[in-house]
Amino acid sequence: MSMIENLKYIQEHGISAFLEEQEKKWRCEKCGGEICCHNGLCLACDLEFWRKNRKYRWGEQ
Repeated sequence: MSMIENLKYIQEHGISAFLEEQEKKWRCEKCGGEICCHNGLCLACDLEFWRKNRKYRWGEQ
């Protein structure tokens, strides 16, 4: 992800087109949910993985 490229896209195409493009880019192909831009995991389909992996559980020891 390049913030500069994103800003250039917004200047050329507008914020609405940018947001529409981002929704497509970060949509899960399996369920249509949202994919996390940090790790590529679906927030719905991969929920069990998130629960089992301590790296993704905040506030727990």
